[in-house]
Amino acid sequence: MTPPDAPVRVAVIGVGVMGRHHARNYLALPGADLVAVVDPDPDARARAEREFGVPTHPDVRTLLATTAVDAASVVAPTRHHYALTDALMAAGVHVLVEKPVTATVEEAEALVRRSRELGVVLQVGHITRFFRAVQLLQERVEAPYLVEARRLAQQARITDVGVVLDLMIHDIDIVLGLVGADLRDVTVSGFTLNDDQVGEDVAAAQLTFANGAVARLLASRVAPDAERTLVVAERDRTFRVDFLREPHTEIAVYRSRPDATGDTHVRSDLQVVAEDNPLREELAHFLARLGGDVAPIGTLEDDLRSLRVATDLVRRLDARDAAPTASAAAVADPGVR
Repeated sequence: MTPPDAPVRVAVIGVGVMGRHHARNYLALPGADLVAVVDPDPDARARAEREFGVPTHPDVRTLLATTAVDAASVVAPTRHHYALTDALMAAGVHVLVEKPVTATVEEAEALVRRSRELGVVLQVGHITRFFRAVQLLQERVEAPYLVEARRLAQQARITDVGVVLDLMIHDIDIVLGLVGADLRDVTVSGFTLNDDQVGEDVAAAQLTFANGAVARLLASRVAPDAERTLVVAERDRTFRVDFLREPHTEIAVYRSRPDATGDTHVRSDLQVVAEDNPLREELAHFLARLGGDVAPIGTLEDDLRSLRVATDLVRRLDARDAAPTASAAAVADPGVR
């Protein structure tokens, strides 16, 4: 048994671009001891050995047979998330699995049940929850009636799911947390440009909530320029967040105020928020939860809710693509039957 004050023995499963970020941050965290990395690619393992100075393994089975591990980050392609996470949890290993937790809700629900049965921590890597700007919005926003999110990238890092599960799910998660009302209706359109990748490359969705709030989401992995912005409108003020000012995030707040003559003027305030490595914050939070004394920032129910919305959008896109002769009304609103 690991002494209570000993560092947490951590492995990273998958050492592509994001997996290497996980490994570097674990090496920098005082409460973590990076003991191994896993990747089926021998070149990736050789690079990881040189970069991180830890043993490498071709698969999880070999890792578990040779190495004592307390926790692991699963940063493999999405199609492998379920099997890898299930195997690690069955061995008593706490798991942080990158979003999307799985490509289907059924697999995600099975992992949630399994984590509770086994008494291990399962955390989904929704890194945007650890942006201080997002946390400030959650504290300040009270009753939004309109949210607009644009998340555009010039190329895909993840190619085994479409842009909804890769990029848009971040904004779905933020919006669901800000609006705080039941979802009433959704519409979605999308387009595929790259036949060598899975899923849609561009998607636009509109979510309508029971309280009347509307969210409009645009995501692309074939954009000419990168953009990550979020606009949240309330009755008396509007927030505009620009996430691409790294290592900072800019929050502009616009307020309409009448003057003595009755004319309305817009006053703007700009706040620059330092983002001190959100991934490291996320990993530190994961490790802190292993003692059972720290509440999760975002629950598994939140994770499932975001995944249900995202997979529903994908299902509607797939259904539309499979029925090219659908009526004009059905194309405009995939929910029309």
